[in-house]
Amino acid sequence: MHDVPLPFLICLGLAACASPSLPMLEAPVTRLTVEGADFTVRHNLWRAEAVRTSVAAGVTVSGNLARAKTAIERVSGCAVRPGTLYGDVVMAEALLDCPGHDGARVQSRWIYSPPSGSPPS
Repeated sequence: MHDVPLPFLICLGLAACASPSLPMLEAPVTRLTVEGADFTVRHNLWRAEAVRTSVAAGVTVSGNLARAKTAIERVSGCAVRPGTLYGDVVMAEALLDCPGHDGARVQSRWIYSPPSGSPPS
């Protein structure tokens, strides 16, 4: 087995931190700072992703989502659709309402209908 230096492995792992999801591979990339947090934002006409690329201690999910929403709206020029922003302390995704474009249609892939009649005993 080859000995690989630990710093190399750490750098290799960190290099993928701001990688886009598969649907965003071809999307334009913009980097900006919002309230001291650096973000990489990718978007198309209906969806956006924002990844916080700066190191910060004590970041909360709600704080990161608020800053990510601002970053997404600044970069895309579109409003984040209410109820579609989600993520964690590093990454956020949202559907967009862009002027002059129909937004994404949100529909479940699977629809469950409970059986009619009385519940099983």
